[in-house]
Amino acid sequence: MTNRLFDLAKAEDLDGLAAALARADLTRIHNDAGESLYRFALFHGHARAAEAIKAHGGLGFHDAALVNDVARMDGLLDSAPWVIDFLSPDGWTALHLAGFFGSDAALERLLARGANARIMGRAFEQNLAVHAACAGRRIGRAAFARLVAATGDPDAPQKQGYTALMIAAGNGFAVAVDVLLEAGANRAFKLPDGKTAADLARERDHLELAKRLE
Repeated sequence: MTNRLFDLAKAEDLDGLAAALARADLTRIHNDAGESLYRFALFHGHARAAEAIKAHGGLGFHDAALVNDVARMDGLLDSAPWVIDFLSPDGWTALHLAGFFGSDAALERLLARGANARIMGRAFEQNLAVHAACAGRRIGRAAFARLVAATGDPDAPQKQGYTALMIAAGNGFAVAVDVLLEAGANRAFKLPDGKTAADLARERDHLELAKRLE
């Protein structure tokens, strides 16, 4: 059943997918890479299949956070509160996914219910949720400020040594840069190769940000 669901999503066979979903528990379905059916469709460009899966409902906890479905998220947490900090099979906390996809309400609810912002993801980036939010460039100012406060250290690096300020600067995410500077982020922090946040902004032609960070 699992392989067939992923095949149907890949083919965007919406009728076949709808029939298969009626017999499936989406909270338990993942491929060999650890992706849920919804994240597989979303990440690999099968947009119509992703919309059909989302509309079907019954998403797992991590996907509920990703799509900003606070009611679904709350229901799952009420029955199993320990899942709040679980890593998904593909290596992310719900807080990472909410941050990256700009699901402000979900992120704020996760923090209100005690989600730990200091848990490192185990996927390819190996980062904190604050880094994921800077990479996604979609989170709102208020939600991001709460995430930075919950993280505690605005200069906490991800595995490759990049701070949130460096990631935000390199991505031209001015709102995040403002919040991080207000939180005391160190603009002079350097990577092993000597590059600062200003250097990373300049490399990607975010020249106004680079000037502000010098």
